[in-house]
Amino acid sequence: MPYAQIDQILDLLKNGKWHDLKEISQKTQLQKLKVELLADFLAEYNFIELNKEEQITRLTPTLLNFLNKIREVEERESLVAS
Repeated sequence: MPYAQIDQILDLLKNGKWHDLKEISQKTQLQKLKVELLADFLAEYNFIELNKEEQITRLTPTLLNFLNKIREVEERESLVAS
């Protein structure tokens, strides 16, 4: 299912650093071509920054900030529920 594959990629990028597409392919066990296609899709909708020449990618600052805010809210909610 493509959503699960996109989630895998976004999860690897959540540290905000640049990642090599080959590394993403290895860690997700997805074919490099599939990683490239998914990265193109994510870049088209401004979820990631993609440097095609160097074959590296990272989350856009906006998405990284959004995901960090969600994580903070989830952590607070889990503390309140405990």
